[in-house]
Amino acid sequence: MAEDSTAGLAPPLQDAATAPPPSPSSHGSLVALIRSRPGWTRQQLLAATGMSRTTLFDRLDALFAHEYVYQAGSAPAGPDGDGAGPGRRAELLRWDDRGRVVLVLDLGQTHARLCVTGVRGDILRMRDVAMDIDTDAGPYLDTVFDIAQELVDAGDDDEKLIGVALGIPGPVDPLTGVLGRSTTMPRWQSFPISATVRERWHAEVVIENDARAFALGESSVAGSGQTVLAVKYATGIGAGIVDGGHVLEGSAGAAGDIGHIRLTADGPRCTCGRRGCLAAWASGHALVRRLAKTGVQDLRDITERVSAGDATVCAELDTASAALGRVLATVVATINPDTVVLGGTLGRLPRVVSAVDAVIRDHVSDRTTQHLTVTSARLGADGGVVGLARKVVDLVYAPAAVDAAIAGGDASTGGATT
Repeated sequence: MAEDSTAGLAPPLQDAATAPPPSPSSHGSLVALIRSRPGWTRQQLLAATGMSRTTLFDRLDALFAHEYVYQAGSAPAGPDGDGAGPGRRAELLRWDDRGRVVLVLDLGQTHARLCVTGVRGDILRMRDVAMDIDTDAGPYLDTVFDIAQELVDAGDDDEKLIGVALGIPGPVDPLTGVLGRSTTMPRWQSFPISATVRERWHAEVVIENDARAFALGESSVAGSGQTVLAVKYATGIGAGIVDGGHVLEGSAGAAGDIGHIRLTADGPRCTCGRRGCLAAWASGHALVRRLAKTGVQDLRDITERVSAGDATVCAELDTASAALGRVLATVVATINPDTVVLGGTLGRLPRVVSAVDAVIRDHVSDRTTQHLTVTSARLGADGGVVGLARKVVDLVYAPAAVDAAIAGGDASTGGATT
């Protein structure tokens, strides 16, 4: 099988780093401005952009034709709404997100969450499927795609698919979207993931590490300008860092791979081949292995026994949480985040959140933690889905992507597949 290449990706994803910024008066920049608030009048857009009336109206005509913008009634009365005074009320223009949907395939090590969402990550239809990702990519994706297609087909005729996003538990190259060397899904190494998805749905494709996608989703509810350290703690352990809305990817797409930080020179063997990594000591996989003699078979057994107060399981989880907390303390001291968010089956447990919070505060200075909040995932299990949907929308409606679509001359879809 040939190595996945940039030919299978949407051009805007690769070209964004090298392409010149769009003109402030371009079609795409105008869409970005219109998206920034619920509605605009033409007069407000003239004042905000400094365009001439002729230029603005020409831009808007093209955006109407390509279904990026629509007329949404009249502006409200009052000076701020530009709808006051005698005569005809000013028309209100809005970003045309009506019926636009994203297909999200949030693939974990042992479970897949498949969703059709709106452009803000709101889940319209969903299926959770127990699947082990450490298998051959082709048959795995065939099963996922068939279920996902059922979700897409269940929508009404007004829905328009604008893109597909995959979250995967492995490193993803930030420029190409290609899977890097992964210990959790080694048999996917040279599989052309993006090309396979595009062949099925003929849509824009985004591939992102699952922990970074989770971080993006959680950052969307953290508040503008926040620095968020989000940790997905389940079968494996991964993290994502978002600062001011931008996720840290790293030179090889491995930013946040904290599970393979080595804690001891010896210790249990990790999936990466070394001994003593955080994941080998504290991951859900490691806990299940150590607790097997007590009858624990999976993460659900662990969460149920913690809820029941099982002393042995609680003690093992506390030890693992302390190890995780010590690693996170170093990250917290380095980036000084506003919030540490713990997600995943184990990370959302109050016992884990409390233990990690205590260890972080014990290991770093008061100055570093004086504004720090440590919390469980505010979006529950949906953070990754929201983050992945956000990645697709940001790609499809990036100014350069809109400009390219307008220049292509095919009016009708506003970024949607036909």
